[in-house]
Amino acid sequence: MSLHERLSIGLIVAGGAVLLGHRALAALRERQVRRPRTPHGNPAPKELHVVLPPSATMWRRIIVVGDIHGCPEELQALLDKVRYRKGVDLLVSVGDLVNKGPDSEKVIKLAMESDCLAVRGNHDDSAYEAFRCWLDGKDIPKPKKQGWLPAYGVIVVHAGLVPGVPLEQQGMLEMEKMRDVVPAVEAAPADAAADALAAGADVATLPLSSFDWRAAGQALAQLAAADEGGSSRSRSGSDGAEPEAAGSRLPAELQLVGREVPNPLGRAWAEVWRGPQHVFFGHDAKRRLQLCPAATGLDTGCVYGGQLSAAVLPPLDERGQPLLQRLNLPPDAREFRLCGGLPAYLVQVAAREVHSDKFLRLEEREKGARQEAAKQHTLAALELQPRRQGAGASGSGSVGASGSGAAAGAAKAAADKKEE
Repeated sequence: MSLHERLSIGLIVAGGAVLLGHRALAALRERQVRRPRTPHGNPAPKELHVVLPPSATMWRRIIVVGDIHGCPEELQALLDKVRYRKGVDLLVSVGDLVNKGPDSEKVIKLAMESDCLAVRGNHDDSAYEAFRCWLDGKDIPKPKKQGWLPAYGVIVVHAGLVPGVPLEQQGMLEMEKMRDVVPAVEAAPADAAADALAAGADVATLPLSSFDWRAAGQALAQLAAADEGGSSRSRSGSDGAEPEAAGSRLPAELQLVGREVPNPLGRAWAEVWRGPQHVFFGHDAKRRLQLCPAATGLDTGCVYGGQLSAAVLPPLDERGQPLLQRLNLPPDAREFRLCGGLPAYLVQVAAREVHSDKFLRLEEREKGARQEAAKQHTLAALELQPRRQGAGASGSGSVGASGSGAAAGAAKAAADKKEE
């Protein structure tokens, strides 16, 4: 099968996931009548989410690899280290096989020779866009930057999933590019805060949040427990009205929306995710390895001189019991647990060299420091929230402290910056 055919139809799925699970297959297929376009305007495959049934994964190790970004030597070294056996093990990529690194073509060739299943990352989508333009004789744009394993209760996605939104309702933009979630009721001030921060505004002048993240976490945990038990609930808010965030099953005041850029009023989506499926993802190299209770981020910045990482899941027998004696792991493999209780093992290889100095540049380090300072500013204000509410401050969902004045100032600063 050619690269064009692989990108058009197969397992590099548009904003999709390699679904290694057991429920929702029928629901997914019912909703795959319309074929939307991807964030880069590419035609989406007929099957947005690929489900690998237990019969396809039984007795096999599952090896989930982080963002490769055109680094074939590191990919080969990682496959050698985990003692990958084609046809015996199952290799899955979180996406972004190409761009930035020295030899994207060789990575694609190695992935195809290894029978690798891959979700489509934003860079893969960009490369496909360029390929379509080349076929049509148009100028090639500058490169820019899911499956479900039922037996394991695992989802693989490139960037993320919005907590509270069913898989079949997840947007492709979020699955390809999201890093943070923000409260839907505070989306406008959150965006203003992000714009102001990018424009150089003082962290102390940014809008503050009064969102109840603890209540949101509890509501998400309840949904996860209900889903694990096989029960269901309306996707509208608690009062039966249409939710503000499309498809969300949370009450309106607790709903979340995704953002690509880390947001001062937001949190990493993986920190908020409560399951019941455990999610493996990539895309967020700046945060490197993320070991959250119900999500694992595997983009450890190989192309930036970090590591290429893989999570190895043990083979399961016909009763779903892990066969640990068949793991065949290197001595330095690190054990962690999926949210469902199954063990998994982290294996890493160091990058051979730095192929992109993005995170070494002074402006990127300063940008990262300001983003972290802004998040700490918001967290400090949230710690004072009960005290403020006790004094008659505004309730959940409103913007506290600097209030609307700060939001207006943030928006003005961002607008002034754009005019320069």
